[in-house]
Amino acid sequence: MTRKRKKTNKKIRKQPKEVISENTEVPETKKRSMVPYLVLFILPFLLYGYSITFEYVLDDKIVLSENRFVQQGFSGVKDIFTTESFTGYFGEQKDILVGARYRPLSIATFAVEYGIWGFNTKASHFINILLYALTGVLLFIVLSNLFRSKDSKWYFSIPFVASLLFILHPLHTEVIANIKSRDEILSLLFSIWALFSSYRYVVTKKNYLLLLSLFLFSVALFAKESAITFVAVIPLTLYFFTKNSVKTILKASLPLLTATIIFLVVRYQAIGYFLDTGKEVTALMNNPYLGVWTADKYATIFYTMGVYLKLLIFPHPLTHDYYPYHIPIMTWADIGVIISLIAYVAMLGYAIITIKRKSIIAWAILYYLLTFSIVSNLVIPIGTTMNERFMYMPSLGFTVLLSYFILRGIPKLFSNSQKLSKITMLGLLLLFSIGFAYKTVDRVPAWENEMALNRAAIKVSVNSARANQFMGYSIYRALLDVSDREEKRKMLDEASVYIDKALRIHPIYKDANNTKAGLLAGYYQLDRDLQKLLDGFYLIQTKKEVPFVDTYLNYLDGRADQNLLSDFYKRIGTVLVKNGYTDKGNYYLSKISP
Repeated sequence: MTRKRKKTNKKIRKQPKEVISENTEVPETKKRSMVPYLVLFILPFLLYGYSITFEYVLDDKIVLSENRFVQQGFSGVKDIFTTESFTGYFGEQKDILVGARYRPLSIATFAVEYGIWGFNTKASHFINILLYALTGVLLFIVLSNLFRSKDSKWYFSIPFVASLLFILHPLHTEVIANIKSRDEILSLLFSIWALFSSYRYVVTKKNYLLLLSLFLFSVALFAKESAITFVAVIPLTLYFFTKNSVKTILKASLPLLTATIIFLVVRYQAIGYFLDTGKEVTALMNNPYLGVWTADKYATIFYTMGVYLKLLIFPHPLTHDYYPYHIPIMTWADIGVIISLIAYVAMLGYAIITIKRKSIIAWAILYYLLTFSIVSNLVIPIGTTMNERFMYMPSLGFTVLLSYFILRGIPKLFSNSQKLSKITMLGLLLLFSIGFAYKTVDRVPAWENEMALNRAAIKVSVNSARANQFMGYSIYRALLDVSDREEKRKMLDEASVYIDKALRIHPIYKDANNTKAGLLAGYYQLDRDLQKLLDGFYLIQTKKEVPFVDTYLNYLDGRADQNLLSDFYKRIGTVLVKNGYTDKGNYYLSKISP
């Protein structure tokens, strides 16, 4: 009997053990409940189900409703993958943003949708919600494997609470309710899946998982370039949550590097360059730091980084518009800039100091900083000061950190009173959960249509030239269907308030000047005051040429007082020639009646 027992013990010692990190705990052996999975899957439909009835808004027309490749259905997929992402809308590659954009996967899904059932906003919104629900479930699975927990209740475990807070967070409303942002959803979904595949490889050593990682990470990259940060996130995670050798971690990272190289080569073939054409983007709406001193630029960037932290903790007020100058240009003398800088230095310092301890806190901070880096404006220009959708991927680090503080930090803080600890823990959990859920439900209706979105934005982004232009243009579009003269004048007056403010903020804003010209034409149709119309056109064309003015002037030729028109052509033509715009000036001078 003794020999048999020794032999049996010897066999047990030879059995491979799944290695876990120092900061993790032994997993539960009992069967896992399906309830958390169901909660995380159903909750997105409860929060965002109303959005299924919503219309296309904002950039939906660029990547979907007015994209000619999408309108070709299945046959347009090849063009989507072989051209820059805005080409299907503009008809050519315009390079309006630094580095251009190459995110073919989500646009290809829109083409497939169109090929199946045409333009169908209900289906598109439903798919966004479904993908979000799958992301919540996958996050719980992955975090449950990483943070091996022996918590007696799943609803008081870090994996569930972090996944729950992620699903509830109001900063995600733009991503889920705006169809265009499917690129964000797909990118995170497949990045996390690739992470899980890499983790399972270092645990099981099954080589097929390397191929799966290669495929999954390729999908993430073709959804959105920001997935590239997971080239660092995944090996970092394997270091934190396994005890494998550097060699094994590097081997698990090779598929990620391979996928990245493949993506960059394909991207280069599609857009013709890697990062920069060498030409400066001169449109303020696509380059918010145009003409700004370098020191002020980085002061403003650090300020916005602080705003992101604030919105993660207290997501109010929310807006889709952070364009110039909703966020004002800051200096290093501004206290908000200094506070933000101190916060980020402290976060980075703490993570570096505690990295050897492999703490969940350090991992959450590093995950946040890595995934945030590429959309922070510190690494590459992103075309705007900030946007809430840019927090979609980094916010996971915040929800992990917050759940750790609630579930582990509070018990340590109130170690002398278990009852007070539980009350505080439950209170904070309810506070954030109910608060996030309420704000999300309150925010979702803003995305119902263009008018609703613009009216919501203008309440917050009062100093944004773009928000004022969009609001004014929405009213201008609406008044075209109004026949009552008094109602039309009322709408013209309202639209003019917003457009005039947009032009005060940014006088040469082309879109705002174009809308202003349309409003002037609207007033002319009511009162037939030609001199007032021409004076307005003169102010527009001498600071920013817009096509509508010439179109309307051609319409007036032969229909309005030719003497007034001739005086206008002489006046504006002379000024333009004097200011060096010879061709345009001579064009107007040639229109003077003999």
